[in-house]
Amino acid sequence: MRDWQDGVKYAVQVAKGDIHVCRNVRLACQRFLNQIENKDWEWYFDDKYPQHVIDFVSELKHTKGPQAGQNVILEPFQLFVICAIYGFRNKKDHEKRLVTDVIIYIPRKAGKSTLTAALGLYELQFGEQGAEVFTLATSREQATIVFDSAKGFIETADIELQQLFNVSKYEIKKAGDSQSMFKALSRDTKKTGDGKNPSCVIIDEAAQIIDRNSIEVLHSGMVARKNPLRLYITTASFTKDTKFYEDMQMVETMLNGEATDNPRWFGLLYSIDPQDDWRDPTTWAKANPMHGISVFQDAIEQRAEESKHKPASLNEFLCKTLNIYVSANTAWVDRNHWDGADCLISNNPRAAEPEAVFIGFDLASTRDLNAVCTLKRYGEMDYEAHWKFFLPEDGLEFIPKHYMDIFRNAINSGVLKLTAGNVMDDKEISDYIKQEAAKYDVKEVGYDAYNAGNLVARLYEEGIPVKKVGQGMAVLSNPSKYV
Repeated sequence: MRDWQDGVKYAVQVAKGDIHVCRNVRLACQRFLNQIENKDWEWYFDDKYPQHVIDFVSELKHTKGPQAGQNVILEPFQLFVICAIYGFRNKKDHEKRLVTDVIIYIPRKAGKSTLTAALGLYELQFGEQGAEVFTLATSREQATIVFDSAKGFIETADIELQQLFNVSKYEIKKAGDSQSMFKALSRDTKKTGDGKNPSCVIIDEAAQIIDRNSIEVLHSGMVARKNPLRLYITTASFTKDTKFYEDMQMVETMLNGEATDNPRWFGLLYSIDPQDDWRDPTTWAKANPMHGISVFQDAIEQRAEESKHKPASLNEFLCKTLNIYVSANTAWVDRNHWDGADCLISNNPRAAEPEAVFIGFDLASTRDLNAVCTLKRYGEMDYEAHWKFFLPEDGLEFIPKHYMDIFRNAINSGVLKLTAGNVMDDKEISDYIKQEAAKYDVKEVGYDAYNAGNLVARLYEEGIPVKKVGQGMAVLSNPSKYV
């Protein structure tokens, strides 16, 4: 029988370095241990609360696969999650829980549905009177995964446990509490929680939910609850423009001491570290707490080997197996081909005049780089490209630490120019393009229309030939094939 001490032991072993994890997980474990040792704040750790959750979950039975019919046995990292969520209590009001917001950021096949379905049932049965538990996802199918797992737990449970719940097709209620409910919500059915009073919200695959309103509506409805619980549980995705990514970044900065700590949040962020080589098998266990249990080394090795030779598989492997955010679900150019390209870098201009010169630019506004490329053609397969980048000075604060050396080198070399303020002044870019156009007989200046209106007008007035380049398949397909 598992107990709460195994969860604390996991945190101790991680903090000591006995278990191979990434920096963010190690920091989360150390933070938890520091909180237990802190005798000067208004919270204390009471083991009876996480043990009660563990005892309840241990009565549930697996519903699928080779373990079907067997009782759920929580793994050490899952026990740690339960200790972190349920263990800390207010010294004046022992029923008041410290943690209200949770992020479990974890790769595929790590027991997400099992853990969240069990916690959802626990909150329904032992939470506040009239508990309202909701699962939220991008689609009805995804949202019902956790809900159906919870139904399965009840259907396979011993009769005494079954009698604690009333189950219908789309809803689970606590027996004897007609105001309680456990339901699945999703964006595609337009059922997103308006008018609800949630006590627990499980946001499944939160990294894929682009519409932040669906999350915020449920969160705002929790204000009247004494012990609300919002639980993000997700694998990485291909877009960062989400409410989840914003909240995960906040938790990460807190863990790393870059922002004021908010103890109401708990985050366990599994991945490999930025400096790790994804091809190194010794790093894979860092991202996978179920390594050797439901995720096996030989299976990861097979997927990694495929990714080395199939660019389309690489981003999927990085994102779903190693839990790394990537910019697209498939890679267009294999990084090995890019790194191995025949490229001559020289500050000495060629004596010969180029056959033709083209300029292209792409603008951002605040955080992203603004880029200008001067492309000189000397022959059929002989090109020379010169790049210039522009970034508002205040945009540097958004650059991840592990990229700062690259940016500093670019600034020192003159390739990257910082401009004053927090918004890009496109006059600096137009002045640079005019200087380049004065040196050569420029055939065309191509541009992406986003944010480019003023700059294009300025260039047009100078008699510089500008041409809008659409960003769709019709325009980019043939050049891409040629490359």
